[in-house]
Amino acid sequence: MSAARKAPPVGLRIALVRPPSLHSIERSVPGAVRRENVSYPPLSLVALGTWLQRSSKHRVRVVDGLADGLDHDALAARIRDARPDVVGITAYTVTLVDVLEAVKAARRAGARWVVLGGPHVNDFPREAARLPGIDAVVVGEGQVPFTRMCDVLFRDGRMEDCAGIPGVRLAGDEGPAVEAPFHSDDLDDYPALDWTLVRYDRYYDVMGRGGRFTTALTSRGCPFRCNFCNTPRVKWRTQSAARVCDDVVQALNLGISEVYFVDDTFNITGRRVSDLCEEILRRGIDFRWTVRCRAKGVSPDLARLMRRAGCQRVQFGVESGSDEALEWLDKGVTVRDVEEAFAHARAAGLETAGYFMIGLPTETDRQAVIRGIDYAVSLRPDYGMFNILTPFPGTRLYQKGVEMGVVREAPWRAFLEAPDPSFRPQVWDQHLAAEELEDLLRLAWRRFYARPDVVWNTVRRTSNPAHLARKARAGLGLLLSR
Repeated sequence: MSAARKAPPVGLRIALVRPPSLHSIERSVPGAVRRENVSYPPLSLVALGTWLQRSSKHRVRVVDGLADGLDHDALAARIRDARPDVVGITAYTVTLVDVLEAVKAARRAGARWVVLGGPHVNDFPREAARLPGIDAVVVGEGQVPFTRMCDVLFRDGRMEDCAGIPGVRLAGDEGPAVEAPFHSDDLDDYPALDWTLVRYDRYYDVMGRGGRFTTALTSRGCPFRCNFCNTPRVKWRTQSAARVCDDVVQALNLGISEVYFVDDTFNITGRRVSDLCEEILRRGIDFRWTVRCRAKGVSPDLARLMRRAGCQRVQFGVESGSDEALEWLDKGVTVRDVEEAFAHARAAGLETAGYFMIGLPTETDRQAVIRGIDYAVSLRPDYGMFNILTPFPGTRLYQKGVEMGVVREAPWRAFLEAPDPSFRPQVWDQHLAAEELEDLLRLAWRRFYARPDVVWNTVRRTSNPAHLARKARAGLGLLLSR
């Protein structure tokens, strides 16, 4: 009897990689804060992996080098274990040095093709396509073009045959960037995320209560025009309230109890928020959730409805306690809007978090920055996050800085072409030097978190001892940072 024939492969082996973050160029984020970013799942890779599983016969593995705490040699070993034909790496500009190290790791692991996608590619498609060691980049929403590319590679085995696929740019391509069209304007048409692609039980929210945690995206895009933000100005697309609840129930069935809806702006319309809250209440879904909201549009009734539906925390991009500064940043809100939003949220029993900037063009001396820090404390958010105003390429703030002679383009251009771990982004140093702004940033963290009421409220809200220890480590790291 002849031996049974081995079945032919049904598709490519694909490893989707989130690189470690060993050489981040962020200069205004303390290590104690940056380390907590490890706690969030790689949402975009899970979405892409889910899509590939549902719409192709390719085999997918997600490698989370960040959450696993891997160095690049260990990353290469992990990729080698997956024996991939294609390695897809998600790229952020601030971790570009590690992205290139991950490309090298993939090559050492024997990957035939290495492809980049993610925010850095979307912002700098031409520069990304020139980076060494890659075969292609995917521009824009990656599900359709990446799948089409893998289909072609499986059939023909030649990357050059992928030229012309909308959204795919081959290495060295100097032509205009062509983004792939969206699969659909209705996010209900996308598959529910398969969280079993990652070790979903190890992610957590350092500001949460300590339950099993995940993130979710219920809309894409943002119509607002804050000049420091590089969110793509694409059509705002949403999931229905019913679909959001279906996905939440699927997560709860995995033991997840806390969800952070990471939409750029959750309350673009109050009607959509209220529809979701009513659907949660109608179904009796019991979970804690967090959102990022614009200050304008949070009414007392909406805040109370969100709290009844299980919302735990609302996070606001405050930036400044000066109307002049908010206008300069094109925020489209006023200080009064901010203060009313915090008051409504607090009255409804919602926890609040505020994001604040220092070193704004309207802060012309050290005392002006300190007044801004005092304002942040006076708002009494439960959590505060502080950053130095940093103009990143691809934002209108960056272009404005170049036109004013504040921002120097040459260092950024050099970094984008040849990433160097010693590079640090230029902060807005029109009035105060970077070193003084960094000193003021440390002062902001200490002044906010060293208050006894903040410490007590953190302890009071956290019943999980292990999670309380995480918060304590993060807090001590902030207070002792130098």
